[in-house]
Amino acid sequence: MKKFVKSMVILMTIVNIEVCRGVESDDCENRFPDDFIFGSSTSSYQIEGAWNVDNKGESIWDRMTHSNPSRIADGSNGDIADNSYYLYKTDIDLIKQIGANAYRISISWPRILPNGLIDYINVEGIEYYNNVINEMLSRNVTPFVTIYHWELPQKLQDLGGWENPKIVDWFVDYARVVFNEFGDRVKHWMTLNEPNIFCILGYNGIFAPGLNKSGQGDYACGHNALLAHAKTYRMYQEEFYEKQKGTVGIVVAISWPVPENPDDPEEVAGAEMSKNFWNYWILHPLFSSEGDYPKSMKDRIANYSSIQGFSSSRLPEFTTGQIELVKKSADFLGVNFYSARFEKKLTNYDVKNTVSFYGDIGMISTSKTFPKDRCTPWAMSDAIKTMNEELMIPKMLITENGIYDHGGLNDVNRAEYYYLHLNETLKLLNEGFNIRGYFAWSLLDNFEWSDGYTQKYGIFSIDYTDPERTRTPKFSSEIITEIFKTKIVSDTFLINGKVTPI
Repeated sequence: MKKFVKSMVILMTIVNIEVCRGVESDDCENRFPDDFIFGSSTSSYQIEGAWNVDNKGESIWDRMTHSNPSRIADGSNGDIADNSYYLYKTDIDLIKQIGANAYRISISWPRILPNGLIDYINVEGIEYYNNVINEMLSRNVTPFVTIYHWELPQKLQDLGGWENPKIVDWFVDYARVVFNEFGDRVKHWMTLNEPNIFCILGYNGIFAPGLNKSGQGDYACGHNALLAHAKTYRMYQEEFYEKQKGTVGIVVAISWPVPENPDDPEEVAGAEMSKNFWNYWILHPLFSSEGDYPKSMKDRIANYSSIQGFSSSRLPEFTTGQIELVKKSADFLGVNFYSARFEKKLTNYDVKNTVSFYGDIGMISTSKTFPKDRCTPWAMSDAIKTMNEELMIPKMLITENGIYDHGGLNDVNRAEYYYLHLNETLKLLNEGFNIRGYFAWSLLDNFEWSDGYTQKYGIFSIDYTDPERTRTPKFSSEIITEIFKTKIVSDTFLINGKVTPI
């Protein structure tokens, strides 16, 4: 029976492809454009390993996982991870295997600049990424490269890290090295991955650097991150664009809060405020017509800061020149979307004596979950539509989209998740939204930050008991492969309305 179903899938897929070659068929609405980018994403610390090899410097994640492993769910670290430092050719083989035409990776700042600064450029680190990029290009895989995916050199953290305004220039210097070394071949750059997340969670004790400065350190971090991104974007335009002709964007994790009690006006308003704090904190300065932080966010933090006895708002203030610097400083927005979440209002919160990011919002996530185990494609669609109504976003890439489980190769939930989100992406394209690509998170099971190896996001499983870190395809990789190779989201994947192993 399974062989018959699989044969029918292949036959009907071929029929759909032939139909879509005709310009008048309505079935073409089920097909992605020929130039659509299909890929998968990874990040350096999560897969590379080789944490102290070839003169790489220490990162904030190296420091935290080694000095305080209890902060990680299983006490693990990224010392070896997926061993991709040595197995990158295998990973690119997998990218080809699933029919992807692009691979999103990140560069480790301390692997390039072990001290964080340009006083010492590590030639071994440059050689490694040259090898990865050249291997991609030799296999007709387009590299999409994130310059910073949370791997801050520990030596810069010792100087204040993202709270220190000097990091703006430190980052520009680092990016200049990266553009200079790789920009002749890399044409798609992302400066920062999820500044909203690494600032919020890095300064409430969960993610590295693991500091408890919620409501102050997180805002300073986000402020400097926006300036670092903007100055890097302007630097690329002035120094590199004429020769390299690349694009430079930024990646933001889009949070979509839903009030747990939709009949409570305060909770409904709170969910809207939460969107401002989680999303528009970063998006509004970049893509709104007026720039700067959202007014409601500025007013809320200024008011609470005054009640708490601060002489000025805990949210840093942009100068007029900085507002113009940041505004329109991205060629595209990378959207990382996972799922909607329920939130409820904080009760009995002591504004006067408690300073925190969540307290400023007045909302917190609840334990209530959505049906289909965190699969909410409608929320991704709502978020993209709302952002495009309210902001001036030139174009978008869905740079991360995925769901975790706790292991196993028959990952039907993940397969259905990808099917439904790719189907939603195609609907958005047909409605005219300028989405240029989709990257599944993640190619491989990997080190999932504070969750260690307890959460599995990969479409390929990793055997962490095997020194060779054997990669094995999961069922979800079959669904990804069919869609990536045919460019069709076909309902032939569905049996009795469900994505089913074939």
